[in-house]
Amino acid sequence: MRRVLSESDKAQPYAKWFDRPITPAPQEIYELLDKGPIDPSDALLLENRNDLLKPGYLSVERGWCMMPDGSAFVAGLTKMPGVTAEMLEWWFYWHGLRGLRYAIWDADDHYDVQVAPECLERRLDPSLSIKERGWDTTDIVTEDVGTGCMVLDIAFVSPMTFGYDMAAFEKGACTAISANLGPHGGDRLVCFSHVARDIPGGVELRSRFWIGWNMVDGKPVRVGTQVPTEVVEGLAKGLVYHCPKEYHNLAAILPGVYAENAHIIDKLEDYR
Repeated sequence: MRRVLSESDKAQPYAKWFDRPITPAPQEIYELLDKGPIDPSDALLLENRNDLLKPGYLSVERGWCMMPDGSAFVAGLTKMPGVTAEMLEWWFYWHGLRGLRYAIWDADDHYDVQVAPECLERRLDPSLSIKERGWDTTDIVTEDVGTGCMVLDIAFVSPMTFGYDMAAFEKGACTAISANLGPHGGDRLVCFSHVARDIPGGVELRSRFWIGWNMVDGKPVRVGTQVPTEVVEGLAKGLVYHCPKEYHNLAAILPGVYAENAHIIDKLEDYR
């Protein structure tokens, strides 16, 4: 299944990116993942999320596992040459406004998106910085993360709301994209954080998903305990393979998409 481009889609300046071949993640990543789940003792607990802000690397940067309490953990690492924090913040502000923008990220698996109507005014508020416009807004996405087509609500939050130690954050990260998510109109059953830090020539994105957890008022909250184990496990397996696919392709296209489109201003009246 791929998005079928409308005439309006085809007229967009970024439409050319849709048919561009997807840049694959390095094969060695998948060879590592094919070895099976990691030891749960190596998983980063949500309560220890500030460890992502420390120098160096954690014991596991790529992998997944089920946890003893029935939740699951997923980790990913993406090198993004030529990408900056500003580009990432702009991407997450920008792509949710039009379905084609989401589709060019991963044309195989991303089908549609819209900013929740009640969040549109904040997303397009010119008095806010680009990164602030994303905080406290929700994208409604249609995608396949390896478990079949789903419609999801992704509710973004600031690093502070996600509970990061902001003094450590300023030293250990250049930006972070964090959210709670779940089925559209239903309970939010997962939280994630993509923490970027500068490396020579670009950034590296350290992604973490905690399935069965949310961040609420800066604190971890266990959720979704009624979700069957096989569903949790299937989502973890899907995400650990989907994440390198979408983020390595984003790394390849983002500098160009940003250069061509960041100067074009989206206005609220264009979305009403």
